[in-house]
Amino acid sequence: MRQRIGDYDIQINTVPSIPISGKETKVNIRITTVSNNPITDTPIVLRISDEKKELTKTHPILLSSGHYTYYYIFNKAGVFLFSIDILANLDTEGSNDSNTLLTFDFPLNVSGPVSAELTSLTIPITAAAMGSVIAIVFMKKFKNRKTAF
Repeated sequence: MRQRIGDYDIQINTVPSIPISGKETKVNIRITTVSNNPITDTPIVLRISDEKKELTKTHPILLSSGHYTYYYIFNKAGVFLFSIDILANLDTEGSNDSNTLLTFDFPLNVSGPVSAELTSLTIPITAAAMGSVIAIVFMKKFKNRKTAF
């Protein structure tokens, strides 16, 4: 997933690609400028929430070469919001007038353990069904040839 706001370009991906409730999810984050230069020394805060409340929030994190990896275990299936807050133009003198908070929101669809297992079986089931159909067609053709002689 990718979003662009102002001079920031953020990409995230999850491992597994569809998070599974009860199992650890790895969220890879890449933050660059629109000209593809990595963002460094800019604080970010990561938040995860469901439709009712915020579930977790990190302390400010300083990026190293524009990359960060975050691990989380979702306790149930559903849609969650993975938010990345970037505090740009950080003013060290304490004045908040020049500070800008940019928030990037990414929806994550988390599946339950059973549906994830079924999803992983889709390709083998489809291949088996197609193989069966092809075998039946060939058997009928072979049977028709035998009766023709």
